[in-house]
Amino acid sequence: MLALQALRNIGPTVAGRARNSPTTVTTTRHFWGWINMMFNRVDTARLKVVGPDRLCAEWLLRNGARAKFVNVPHEQVNYNLLPNESVPVLIEEFDGTDSGIMHIGFDHLKGLTRLRKIKLHNCVYLEDQALAKLHFVAHTLEELEVSNCKNITDFGLLTLRDLKKLKQLSTHNLPYVKNLQKVEEELRKSLPNCNLDLKP
Repeated sequence: MLALQALRNIGPTVAGRARNSPTTVTTTRHFWGWINMMFNRVDTARLKVVGPDRLCAEWLLRNGARAKFVNVPHEQVNYNLLPNESVPVLIEEFDGTDSGIMHIGFDHLKGLTRLRKIKLHNCVYLEDQALAKLHFVAHTLEELEVSNCKNITDFGLLTLRDLKKLKQLSTHNLPYVKNLQKVEEELRKSLPNCNLDLKP
């Protein structure tokens, strides 16, 4: 976490020095895209040590999201205040609001057995592939919100048809969803027991 903060402090300085360069903006975007990708990748070696729930929590908090564990009343918001690695944890909710989570990070959902609620709001790196990977928790997921995520399209929402345990699905402010009525019709066919609250 300290290394990431240091990089974020250095970034504006480097950009400032190269302000007159026509490639500055592109280079900066690629740089931060690479950093975010590295902080979203699954560490398979660590997975073997701490298990899927702990590793998923580390991924979420490392990227600015929040996690809630079973039988723990408060959310985990600080990476450095996670329980000791020897303490077993089970994730039941996560809130990705304003976070840097990306679709490659959703591989962390593999192996979770208690995750029932997800909120994805204003996730600037979120794309359709992330929603498709929610099938990893299709056996437990009951509540889902997808809102103000500007890269989500009709295709991404339609991948939610596989979430047969879903009881509540809410969406709003998804500008690249072009035919919300058609999406809703398809989802109602596949998820007859889910309350759909889909807004443009």
